[in-house]
Amino acid sequence: MEAIEPEYTKETEIVIFSKDGEPLHVRWLRPADADLLEDLFKSLSPQSIFFRFLRYWKSVPREVIDSFKHVDPDLNVVMVALDRISSEERMLGLCAILRKPGSERGELAVVVRDEWQGIGVGAKLVEASLPAAKALGMKAIWGMISPENTNTIAMASKLGFALRRDRESDTYEVEMRF
Repeated sequence: MEAIEPEYTKETEIVIFSKDGEPLHVRWLRPADADLLEDLFKSLSPQSIFFRFLRYWKSVPREVIDSFKHVDPDLNVVMVALDRISSEERMLGLCAILRKPGSERGELAVVVRDEWQGIGVGAKLVEASLPAAKALGMKAIWGMISPENTNTIAMASKLGFALRRDRESDTYEVEMRF
């Protein structure tokens, strides 16, 4: 898969296409996106919530949703994919690469609205986020995936992440070094 290397700033929006040709408007998460972000998280099925957070919740807790609204864009990357074709703008997915101050290693988190899964939205968001992570000085990104989440495991492998099975936590740890 060819990496996307856009020349963009935190204000720029790019249009990319899913595997089935759907246009995806991708840009950094903005403070004004609070309602779209809440709608995305409230739309998730219990399985999608588990695959994203590795916890069994009926819904995403308010404090978790709120934590995405206050991410430092000079330290972290949070990109979103938007649907602008329907009558109402919707957030289709989110890719966050979050790190602690002083760290050169960011934790990858990807979530895609259930009805948009399986057509490349998550992969395109990760591809769009990688140049931004590099530009912020990150040297590696990592994440944890449930072994049941075979689509995300396949996506990570296709994008070039190294996969390692952690039998103790019963997850896969993925990592990409720059």
